[in-house]
This record gives sequence, C-alpha cells and structure tokens, in this order.
Amino acid sequence: MAKWIEVCGRREVPAGDKLCLKAGNCSIVLCDVDGEISALENICPHAGLPLGEGELRGAVLTCPYHGYAFNVRSGLNVDFPREEPPARTFKVKVEGNKVWVELDP
Repeated sequence: MAKWIEVCGRREVPAGDKLCLKAGNCSIVLCDVDGEISALENICPHAGLPLGEGELRGAVLTCPYHGYAFNVRSGLNVDFPREEPPARTFKVKVEGNKVWVELDP
C-alpha cells in the first residue's frame, strides 16, 4: 500500500524552479510550475542519470546529459512520448506549509 511522506515545507520549493531531495529511499525532484508542485523520480529513464540537475523551463525538465525533456506533470518525454519510457511521477499534496508525496512501498 502506498503511503504519504512529508518531504519539505512549501516555501522550500522556489517559484518556477525545482528542489531535489530524498523521500524515504527515493531521490525525487519537486518542480513548481505556476504555483503547482509536481514530483518526479530524480532518475532520467533514458540513461539513469540525475534528471534534477537539468533545467526547468515551464513544465519541461530537460536532462543535462543527453537532452531528453520530460513534462513534469505527466512524466512523458516531450519529443518522443510514444517511443521513450516516461519519467516516474508521484502524487503530491500541499497542506498548509507542508508538501507531501505518495510513495509506493
């Protein structure tokens, strides 16, 4: 059964930017796009490198190593949505000043 984990305070995720952190045993990237927080695993599905080291432009996070770009809300590769595996995403909820992420056991 999945469980919700408090990962940070809401103000820790900069507006229009990202924050890399650990949630349980998982490395994740929180992205603030227009005030909405999205969460992805900090692993590029293309080559397994840290996706969170890339640049966030709008809702697209681009891996700095090979240029693969992912929609932070859906995890889909924006250039090859049917050919490349998506980045793993997580459900997020914000309650007051706390950001929670739902993780699988």
